Amino acid sequence: MGRTKEEVVSTTGFAQGKSVSQEQSVVMRIKGMVKTDAKVYYIIWRFSPHLLPKNDIKTFADLKNSYKTFTAGMTETFCENWLTEENVQTAVKWLLNRLHQKKMIELYNIYFEKAKEDTTAFKAFIEFSEKFFAEEKDSELLSILNGMKDDDLD
Repeated sequence: MGRTKEEVVSTTGFAQGKSVSQEQSVVMRIKGMVKTDAKVYYIIWRFSPHLLPKNDIKTFADLKNSYKTFTAGMTETFCENWLTEENVQTAVKWLLNRLHQKKMIELYNIYFEKAKEDTTAFKAFIEFSEKFFAEEKDSELLSILNGMKDDDLD
């Protein structure tokens, strides 16, 4: 017979109200695009190593030794060739876009703080805000339009 609910909860942490970390969602999203763990870890290591589930990875050798998904024949040059694959490029663009959005939020907060003290900074904040939030509206509209079929436009 299987384990009781209490045994599962006490040993795994499931159902204890723990939130899913951002790192897991990034890993899962990229894995959905590229399908293999080695490519996922390589992309994240290459473009945003702080998001890796294992944090202390500085070199490709560290990466390869930390994740068993990398086989003996997977050299750094071999893995770099993945960057020419369309699905890998899509995943990289998605990741870079997420990182860009994070930086934009940080800039928004910087402009906001400066706008409290300086009218010139306030004007810059207003201008930045309009562009920053307009991007989201455009993206939402494009998302809706991309979901439409050609027949819907007739």
